[in-house]
Amino acid sequence: MGERNVFVNGRKCPLIGRDGQSETYGLETHADFAMQYRGKHQAYTWDGLVQDIKDVILRDKPAMIMATDFDSHPDHRLCYLGFLHAMKSILHTCHEYRPVVLMGFCYSTGFEGRKDFYGPHLLSSVINTDQLWDKAYETDNPVYEWGNRIRFPVDEACRPWMKDNVIYKALSCHMSQKASTRAVRLINGDQVFWLRRTENRIYEGKVSVSSGNGDYLHDFMMMNTEHITDKKPVMENYLWVPEPEDKEKWCRCDFNTPQTIQAVVFYGNIDGESRILKGKLTFSTGFSGLVGPFRKQGKETRIVVPVQKGVTWVQFEILESQGNQAGISEWEILDNVNLPVSVLQICANGHFAYDWAVYPGEKTEISAYTYGIQGPVRWKVNGQRTTLESVNAQIRQLDRKLVVRVEAEDDPNLWSEAVFVPTGPSYRLRHRGQIMLDKAWVWWDRQMDKRPHHQLKKVKSEQEYDQLF
Repeated sequence: MGERNVFVNGRKCPLIGRDGQSETYGLETHADFAMQYRGKHQAYTWDGLVQDIKDVILRDKPAMIMATDFDSHPDHRLCYLGFLHAMKSILHTCHEYRPVVLMGFCYSTGFEGRKDFYGPHLLSSVINTDQLWDKAYETDNPVYEWGNRIRFPVDEACRPWMKDNVIYKALSCHMSQKASTRAVRLINGDQVFWLRRTENRIYEGKVSVSSGNGDYLHDFMMMNTEHITDKKPVMENYLWVPEPEDKEKWCRCDFNTPQTIQAVVFYGNIDGESRILKGKLTFSTGFSGLVGPFRKQGKETRIVVPVQKGVTWVQFEILESQGNQAGISEWEILDNVNLPVSVLQICANGHFAYDWAVYPGEKTEISAYTYGIQGPVRWKVNGQRTTLESVNAQIRQLDRKLVVRVEAEDDPNLWSEAVFVPTGPSYRLRHRGQIMLDKAWVWWDRQMDKRPHHQLKKVKSEQEYDQLF
């Protein structure tokens, strides 16, 4: 890919720092990453941004990467696009490195999340639909389904009152954005992400198409735009679409070495109007079958096949479609349907439960969140083996503390434990008192920050004045 253009209000803009810098820089006591890594500063260009992201990843080769996805903020959008282009290059050139990639949202499930910290229970994350860049979608990325999110439990240090909460303390360090005021939105009972598969066998082969741009089939991008500051940017340059006059309409992947294939996944056009209605999937082994219709808004269309061994090529042919942009944004060819991440957590009414107070008259239903776990789970109460039905029966008549534990039968090291206690008037009064004290402490803490915050604003104003004159 050549130099990327970023458009603001329809005009092409260079990537130049706010302070007029044209390349990366650091402090006298601490050099910037590019200078540390390769001995010279990095130019403020699109290629420079992608290269730096790629270098950061390849320097340490983390087993798991958590990155921001596309949301309503232009900075987040540019970071998202830069990361995807860096991953595309890595996946095509570093075949021995396949990290677990998890994508999440900075705004709709975080910085602009719901204010729900001070409640009877620490609740799980929810989508703040008011913050979606397009209200027609379930999440900021139309491809992602809320029901398919990965939910991670949070550490104990991230759950207590603000006075002792490490998240609040970390946010308080970011004075310029008054980030500490967002703690009531950011602190939840879980953290949510969506999995992007990198162990895609398409990166081990060569893709060809009957017409159109076949690179879009394996560029790791499900959506793309150059107009990152538009409220509702037009999505472009991410979709393989055969030419209108093409009578064959096929895409094919020839592998460098024979592969074992268990599933094929397609993602389509996110606009909801154009999509493939019927297609034919064929393997070099002779196995074939009809596929379709593709799901709307580009959502995952997964085809699990009888295990095919010794596969040298896979081909997909479009037979029927609707709209003039019916195509494929990403094509995944997987040798295993098992997920690379496993999470087991006890839930109360669908929320991750740690220490859970059951209020009089509250109907509490216990369940287990089992992402990536194939086998059954077993339950224990106060160390004794029991059933889920018995657990819920005891919760409904709770009169003493219960320690509930769930374990994966196939892996006893994968487990979750939660403590359930009945509440009385004294507990509820104490809880309300703790909320009032915590809010009072937070108020006082912010008063202490006001003076340095105003000083910071003054310094920034003076700097901007000096730049103007």
